[in-house]
Amino acid sequence: MLHRTRIFELDFINDTNFDATITSMVNFQNEFDPTADKLPLLFTPNVDDVVKLNEKKYQSLAAILKRSFYIIPDGQPIIWVSKVLPKNTTLQRRLPGSELFPLLWKELIRNNKRIMVIAPNEQVGELLKKEYANMIYYVPPFFDVENTTELESVINDCLPHFNAFQPDYVFLGIRFPKQNHIALGLINYINKQNANNHSPQKMPLFLLLGASYEFYLNIKKRAPKFWQKIGMEWFYRFTQEPGRLFKRYFIDDLAFLPIVIKEFRNK
Repeated sequence: MLHRTRIFELDFINDTNFDATITSMVNFQNEFDPTADKLPLLFTPNVDDVVKLNEKKYQSLAAILKRSFYIIPDGQPIIWVSKVLPKNTTLQRRLPGSELFPLLWKELIRNNKRIMVIAPNEQVGELLKKEYANMIYYVPPFFDVENTTELESVINDCLPHFNAFQPDYVFLGIRFPKQNHIALGLINYINKQNANNHSPQKMPLFLLLGASYEFYLNIKKRAPKFWQKIGMEWFYRFTQEPGRLFKRYFIDDLAFLPIVIKEFRNK
């Protein structure tokens, strides 16, 4: 039984390790109730995600992501805030998606699960394919997520691979919010198909894991252990890509402070 703690309107899995979560995921088809209010999604929010989910432009997407079956705390500041909030909301530790993926990947391979990867590029797809033959991958073309026509084109392009393979798990790694919209498009497609079909298609688990695959394959480097332990992995990433990440970390994410204040008031 997974223990969950609610902070920022998100039901975070609250644990000291990934053991129970991975056991649940391996048995996902037995644990997920398609008639319940939860969606077959793994969502790993960090501070930037929490900020985005409170922006007006992402209101509809936020309402959907809050229904994810698995929500794990990926950002250390979320853990720090949980420890000072009232009403026993302490999260035991950060559970990064980049640490979850290698453990889950190997367990799914051991159980011979069918896996589809929505990959950021051919290199990621090919390297994962070399590790596990019982998988397929699809690399979407560049698209504007706010362009409905382009988004629908990507989903429709993905469907033949998806329908032919019938995966148990779909790993998505093309960043927020593109991966989220592709996952939701595929979920909506399955739900529509099943509503008109006496032999319903199984619902896979969709895992929104961003750059975790590139960290696993050593295409991108994670912060050294020291930076991870002190909760400053984000700052190490900034030093690697300051031009791209300055606005995100030092301007956009300042909006986290009023969100924390609001959480204090709500508690």
